[in-house]
Amino acid sequence: MNSVKSIFIIAAVGLCLIGTSGCKGKSEQGGDQTVEKTGTRAKVKATLFDKSLPEIKEFVNGKWELVSGQNAGQLCEFENTFIVFDGDKYIWSEDGKDEPGDLNWRKADTGVGYEAYLMDVFYATNPAYPLSINGDTLFIQDCTETGYKYTLVRR
Repeated sequence: MNSVKSIFIIAAVGLCLIGTSGCKGKSEQGGDQTVEKTGTRAKVKATLFDKSLPEIKEFVNGKWELVSGQNAGQLCEFENTFIVFDGDKYIWSEDGKDEPGDLNWRKADTGVGYEAYLMDVFYATNPAYPLSINGDTLFIQDCTETGYKYTLVRR
């Protein structure tokens, strides 16, 4: 009976070792943010609506391709539309035409029960806020009645 039990324990330990040997990266988690390190790139997964403004700017700065906007009833897809975020400024590029603008960051109510740093990137009269980031994908939520959530991919 003890030999069967010993064999079972050895087999279980062996399976555990085999199951974890395929890990290629290291994961660090802190609060609502996860960072997976694989090679030289870091893949970040974090909420942004609850971050400080300097943290948000650090996450979103760079060139992004606007892929889609979606709410409960509609999906809008975009082609050849890019947004470059640079601190307090942005450049909207659509079909090769650049339109620069000011983000006008401000902390305010989102209309869904919490405050976040709002910005004027889609419409000045209907601000939006960075919701979350998952690797190279950024999600921005607008504050309109239609409630579009935009998906952008880092380029």
